[in-house]
Amino acid sequence: MFKIFETKSTEECLCDKYTHLMHKAYKLALTDKEESDRLNARAKSILRELRRMKYDKIDY
Repeated sequence: MFKIFETKSTEECLCDKYTHLMHKAYKLALTDKEESDRLNARAKSILRELRRMKYDKIDY
C-alpha cells in the first residue's frame, strides 16, 4: 500500500541519480556549459555502471 518503509535497490538509486543529474545538466546547459558537461559526464558514468549491472529498466 505505502512505499514508505520499502528500501530501494542499488539499481533504482543509481537510476534516480542518473535522471536527476541529466535533468540538472540540461537546465545548466543554457547558462554554464562547463558545469553541464561535468554533470553529464558523471551521469554517463552512472549509466555505464547500470549497463554493467544489466539493469533492465533503463531506456537506451
